[in-house]
Amino acid sequence: MTDESKKKSKPGREGEDQAAAVRSAPSMLLAAAWLVPGLGHWILGRRVRAVVFFAVIASAFVTGVLLSGELGTPKPQNPFSWLATFACLGNGFLYLVRIVWVNGISQIFAGFPFGMSGGGSPSAAGFAYGNTFLYTGGLMNLLAVLDVSDIARGEKD
Repeated sequence: MTDESKKKSKPGREGEDQAAAVRSAPSMLLAAAWLVPGLGHWILGRRVRAVVFFAVIASAFVTGVLLSGELGTPKPQNPFSWLATFACLGNGFLYLVRIVWVNGISQIFAGFPFGMSGGGSPSAAGFAYGNTFLYTGGLMNLLAVLDVSDIARGEKD
């Protein structure tokens, strides 16, 4: 019997492997990764990846705003608006700053979550494209958060 097969047949080894697989990334790290695009990668020492993610996500968000896109906000008469809200919330602090900019801080507390405006102008030529950029930026950031989780758990280099 080789040393390799002895290691594989050791009792309790499976339990250690399962425990390692169940490990979760620190929630504060994931919150930071969501709040500021690229921050989770920066904390983990992946500086180039952090800068690239921030640049791409922030560019998508700014492009969406400049094209008069509307941030997703929940509307009681439209259940699918929650999907748009979820996608846009992925932008983290960018979403929060834009919502406060459009609605003002008093309106946020008065009408949350309904009654908020997402900005944008449906009559603008770039409205649909702007929406797409805003949704895509948020979803890219959520994927970056999942990437941070994988790296923190040791499942990815």
